[in-house]
Order: sequence, then C-alpha cells, then structure tokens
Amino acid sequence: MWLDPPPASARPPLEQDRDFDVAVIGGGITGLTAALVLAREGRSVGVLEHRAIASGTSGHTTAKVTSQHGATYARVRSSHGQEGSRIYAQSNEAAKERIAAFVAEGIACDFRRRPAYLYAEDAGELATLEREANAAREAGLAAELVDSTPLPFDVVGAVRFPDQAEMHPGRYLAGVAEMIELAGGEIFESTTALSVKQGGPCAIETDHGTVRADDVVVATLLPFLDRGGFFARAFPSRSYVVAASIEEDPPEGMFINLGSPTRSIRSQPTTGGELLLVGGEGHHVGTGDAQPERYERLVEFAQRHWTVDSINYRWSAQDYSPDDGVPYIGPLYPLSNRMYAATGFDKWGMTGGTVAAMMIGDAIVGRENPWRSLYSTRRVNPIAAGPRMLLENARAGMRFVTDRVTDRGQRSVDDLARGEAGIVSAAGHKVAAFRDEDGSLQAVSTRCTHLGCQVRWNAAERTWDCPCHGSRFSVEGEVLNGPAVRPLPRRFIT
Repeated sequence: MWLDPPPASARPPLEQDRDFDVAVIGGGITGLTAALVLAREGRSVGVLEHRAIASGTSGHTTAKVTSQHGATYARVRSSHGQEGSRIYAQSNEAAKERIAAFVAEGIACDFRRRPAYLYAEDAGELATLEREANAAREAGLAAELVDSTPLPFDVVGAVRFPDQAEMHPGRYLAGVAEMIELAGGEIFESTTALSVKQGGPCAIETDHGTVRADDVVVATLLPFLDRGGFFARAFPSRSYVVAASIEEDPPEGMFINLGSPTRSIRSQPTTGGELLLVGGEGHHVGTGDAQPERYERLVEFAQRHWTVDSINYRWSAQDYSPDDGVPYIGPLYPLSNRMYAATGFDKWGMTGGTVAAMMIGDAIVGRENPWRSLYSTRRVNPIAAGPRMLLENARAGMRFVTDRVTDRGQRSVDDLARGEAGIVSAAGHKVAAFRDEDGSLQAVSTRCTHLGCQVRWNAAERTWDCPCHGSRFSVEGEVLNGPAVRPLPRRFIT
C-alpha cells in the first residue's frame, strides 16, 4: 500500500569511490533519520541503499507512531526496573514528537493524531491489562484504563494512550530523503554494502565501489556484519496485513489486542476513502506457518466485524525481537568507536528507529544521551535475556542440523507441479526449486549465504526463507532480507 504508486524516479547508484564524514547503510526510517540528523549537524553524509528507500520493512509497516507498544511497560519494568521503563517511555514519546516536527516542516504524509488502545476481550486478561496501565503511568505516560473503545465489538477493558499518531510511511520517508539532500547529504540506491573495515577512515566495500567514512551507521534491520553477534540476541518474525474498503466509517484510533492471535487495527485515508488495516498472524521466519491462510484469517476477522467491500492490499513485514524486550542501539561491537548499529524494534520501528537515529546522532557528534544505558548494545542482562536467548539459539541450531537430515531433497525436481516449490533433487544435486504457473523452473542453492542454514519455502510470499537468522531470498536467489548480503547461487537444470 505504501509503495503504490512506486516512486516517480529512482536515485542513481554509487558511481565511483567516495569519501564522507558519515556513511549510512540502509534507507529505512533508522538510516534516513540518522542521515538527516547528522547532515543538519554539518556532517557530510552518504546513504547506501540496497534497493530503493523505504522499500524494506519501513515500507511494509502499519506506521503507528506511538509509545504504546502492546503489553510493553510491565515487561520492561520487570526486566530493566522502573527507571528503564521511564526511559523507554520518554524516548519513544520524544521520537514521536521528532517525527511530528519533521512533518511540520512540510512533509505531506497524512500524519494525524489518534489515541492508541491496548484492548482485552477476555475477563481473564483484566489483571494483565491493569498491570500494564499502572506500569505505563509509572513510566510517565498519560495512560488510562477504560471499559470501552470505538471498536464495533465488545471489550472487557482497554488501556488508552492519548495523543499518539499514524502516517503514510512511504511519503514520510520520501520527504525525509528530500530534506537530507537539501542539507547536503547524498543518497545512492541500488547499491549493496558487502563489507566494512573499521579504521581511520572506515572502508565500506559495495558492489559499485568503495566508500570511506569517519563513522558508519549500520541500519539494515539486523546488522549484516556479524561482529556484534546480534543474530544471537534478536530473533526474526513475520507478520501480515490486509487493507480493506468497508461500508462503515473505520473506528477512530489505533488498536492492538492483549491476547492471541494478535490483531492490530488502524485506518488510512486514500483518494477513494478510508481503508481499514488489519494486521497480525505473526510467526517465526522460515517455518511452515508461512501460508496464504495467514491473510485469509485477517480477511475473516475484518468481515466478521465490518461490511467489507473489497480487499485492496495485502502484504507482510519482518522485524526482530530483542531477547530482553528493549532494542539494541549503539556501537556495533564492544571495541568499536566508529561503527554504530540498531536492531530489535519488535515491530515498533517508527518510533524505535527514530530513537536509534537520535541516539546515534548524539554519539557521533559527541553529545551525551540520557537513554544510552537502557539501549546499550554492550548490556548483559542474563536473567531477562537468558531464557529467550537459549530458546531461540537452540531453535536455530536445531534447524541448522535437522533440516539437512529431514529434508534431503530425495524427491525429483520433475515431480514439482506448477506453482509448487520444494527442496528437491536435480541431476544428483539437492536444490531449492520453484516451478511457476507457466512451467518455468527456477533453482537455487539450498544454503543461506549468511551462515549456511538450509532455506525453507515461504508459500505466503513465494520466497526462500532462512529459519536460523531470518535472511530471505526471491525464487531467483536475490536477497530480500539480511543479514545475508549475497544472493543464493543459481542452479541451472537441463
């Protein structure tokens, strides 16, 4: 939805070796906001984007600009104390207002203030809801416990956050990109960063030459450089969205439920009227849960509560959940003083990515930031992070080994029907193959180019996904999501 219509013109790729004060890798909300902040600090800035700006997760979000992040504050208070919860609230409120300030400079992106609700439908969830309301208020937010919402179905209660916001993220980031260029920054699309060597200056090798910079911001959802070990501390999941035209007026506000399965609701103005957005159905990347039925369940939910005329858009998104409930923002690895990263926004990247940009901007210009300790990439929180870290990394290790044993590709590629994919055998070799509706065959290596896990078929999006660390590839092997930076090698079958 946010990429329709696509941008009128593409920015050119890097054409020669270049030097900048700051190089930003990634053209989503984190990278572009950091680039704007630093360009306005007088730094020369170059942005390197693998495809086009806002084409990644930032262009596949529901674009809630809010400090209401589901049932977050009780969890953060438990993991990081009341002061940590206060900082989390303060930083996300500041990010929301920073976005509002940029919009006020003239970005036409349908930015509008809306209340945000966390609602419960089961009486057994009321105690959790009350804890969340209390934790949010203790964190300094104007959260109130209410017994009704504007939704067209009954709830047993909700936490209401006033004065939150929503927007069109594609138009917002297009506006930010223009502001970067007005401030003297440069943006290079269709330019893939392949490696970074820290030094004075740092050297970024791309598929179009070398960029040298005093400081580097790695804003690639999950850092594609493994030096910080973030793939072992933040874990990938996908979620789904449908946008529907309905006969009724959509409810005024943004909504997310406390229970499971998740249902996230908001509306968006268009030239044809308001569209209702319903999101949810999240699951770990690279599992058999990636099926078209995920979309159908969201459609069924919309049809159950509204009169749906049509489903105008459907899409999915990817993000990473941190092991202790708080994003990682700061130096890429413990000994780094020139390279910065941010990850683990847990599907709340509009404010989370802006928090990261503000913090990294402060670090590069040498300004103290009061949120640094909470978000530190160097933090160790074994009580809060340990169980999740052990579970997720055990899952990745199991997938690395068992997929090779249980899916050996013994089935012949000739057995693939039209529209079907699988790990199959071709000329004595195991391949990941897809036969499209016209009978054409696309075959690629089964091994993810990040750390070698065996990819799995995503039937909902028709992609090859890595179950270990979330890299995703097209049927032709093109990288769609990192941390992989190199495509799956093609396998030619005669």
